[in-house]
This record gives sequence, structure tokens and C-alpha cells, in this order.
Amino acid sequence: MKIAVADDDGMVSEHFGHCRNYAVYNRDGSNVEKMTDLASPGHEPGKLPLFLASEGVDMVIAGGMGPRAVELFRQNGVEVLLGASGPIDQVVQSFASGDLLTGESTCHHTVDEPHHSDARMICVTSQGEGLTATAEERFGRAPYFVFLDMQTGKATTVANPLSDASGGAGPRAVQFVNENGANIVITGQLGNNAAQAMASSGIKAYSYREGGQVSDALKSYIDGKLMPLN
Repeated sequence: MKIAVADDDGMVSEHFGHCRNYAVYNRDGSNVEKMTDLASPGHEPGKLPLFLASEGVDMVIAGGMGPRAVELFRQNGVEVLLGASGPIDQVVQSFASGDLLTGESTCHHTVDEPHHSDARMICVTSQGEGLTATAEERFGRAPYFVFLDMQTGKATTVANPLSDASGGAGPRAVQFVNENGANIVITGQLGNNAAQAMASSGIKAYSYREGGQVSDALKSYIDGKLMPLN
């Protein structure tokens, strides 16, 4: 089992989303071993659950976390343990031995009171359906668009109705993804007209040309490794 613990200078953080680092441990029965420290990619809606799930984390431990974040972690197959406090090494060892005492979450946001109200929808150009499909470098003529709602963690694939358009596919595709709620686009390249249309629509575009899956493109964006296209 791979465990990530919210880290505030060696102590379990009271708030999972606000700490700068996550201490990652591997648990094998009652034995635990420190693996690495992961720097936080930033506190934005839906970002941390996707980031830690992509790192193979099975459980997160913190003092507190909002209910929306808890639900997103569970949707990504990650267990959540709240109410923990004390030195991280001791907390993880106590958990492994079954002696960890926990309490209520130290974060009291309600479902109707998210940490941020700026919902984010990411669109990744794709050669196929779903997060495991190969990312497509073309924008206007990409076969598919994969939309990821960062508030809910839900991924939806939509066929690009403009992939075989005779002309003007780029700007019209911008309108299409904008109508689907995207304010971030991850693709390989943009034509000048498409780039201008995105700028006018307030959409930020980032370049991914590594030939990986849609999930790899998303992870690269979350890790801050992608260069802006506009």
C-alpha cells in the first residue's frame, strides 16, 4: 500500500490541500518505509486527487479535508483517513500497526462551500475515447476531445464534429470546446486563427507532444511541465 501524508515540517498537516509537501510511504503489513516527498502541484479544484492517484497512492492521511475533496479521492480509488495528528513517522507506523487514533476532520467546509468557486474544465485532444487513449497533436482536426471536470473528476469523451471540415476547423473547434465548458486545452499545436480565437474566449492552451496517453498529458499539466501555446 502506498500512503501519502500531508506534511507540515514533519507533522501531519491540519489541512490536506494547504500543505506544500506530501510524504509518501510504502506499507507492507506492519512495516512502513519512507519512499519520497512530493511537492504539491497547487490547491485548485480537483487537482490533488488526480495528481496523487496518478502517482499510485492508495491512501491519504491528514488532519482535515473538505467533503468534496474526500469524494474526489474516493472516485479515483484512493482511501482517505482524517483526524490524524502528530509526527508523520509515528502516525504512519501507528496506522500500520493498527494503533492509530483519529478524530473528526479539522476542515469544516460543506459540500455547498467549496474551497474555490472557480470551476475548471480541461479539454485534451485525443485519438480515441477515455483517459487511456493516445493524445492527439492536432487541435481542429483531432478525432476526439476528452473533457475532464476538475470539480467532479468525471471524464467525458466527445467526437470532434469538425475533424473532417473543409475549412476553418480551428476557430470552430475553439467555439465547440468553449460551449462544452473548457477553459484549459491541452493539444500539440495551434494555428494562428485558433490561437486568436482561444485568446478571445479566455481559454488557455498548453502543448503536449510526447505521444503518451490523455492521462499522461493531464499529469504533465498538473505537474506544471507544459508550455503555454497562447
